[in-house]
Amino acid sequence: MGRHRRGATREVTVADLIDELRRFDPGMEVRLAIQPRMPQEHAVGAVAEADGMVWIGEAGQRGYAPDEVGEQLGWL
Repeated sequence: MGRHRRGATREVTVADLIDELRRFDPGMEVRLAIQPRMPQEHAVGAVAEADGMVWIGEAGQRGYAPDEVGEQLGWL
């Protein structure tokens, strides 16, 4: 989970996400990294269920993500 592969379809389940997050300190903040060519940092918004899926909302851009984020996500 968490590796960007151009053109690859990747479905993540709630269980996948929970398992991945367990390795981090529960007090750490969470951000969304989007746009692999110039990673942006977005805050996590509301979480909802609709159409048989869980949706994680975005709560606004906070700036650009450090280069390390792109490296750790396999984007660079």
